[in-house]
Amino acid sequence: MISEAKNADLIGKWLRHIQSEETEEAFVFLVGRSAALVGYECFPEAKGDVRDFRFYRDGTREQPFAFIVNRKWLLFYFRAPAVQGGAYGFKHLQAEFDSAAENTAGEWTVKIRSLCDAKRLWRLLALQ
Repeated sequence: MISEAKNADLIGKWLRHIQSEETEEAFVFLVGRSAALVGYECFPEAKGDVRDFRFYRDGTREQPFAFIVNRKWLLFYFRAPAVQGGAYGFKHLQAEFDSAAENTAGEWTVKIRSLCDAKRLWRLLALQ
């Protein structure tokens, strides 16, 4: 476990919750890459039964991304700051992911089921 990380104990619990080896690999990849992100504070947060992994821009409460941990996939969210920021386009997201959808809040979602999906998403995000 990474010491001193916010809610670090949830990472192992959530990994054990996942019932698909491919989704486990995607989870480990996204958590690992987020741990090395510059300019973001990333951490898991339990919201009732919802397993929510959040990406905040450093020094702000702006949350451009998050993902929910399910048993067979991760549901990745482009929250309002990402949708409205202009760096991403929904048509491009749809071209990359068949599962791309827009929810009633105007956020975009993508189901991540495998390491291949997670890597494709990370390239699209272009986060350093």
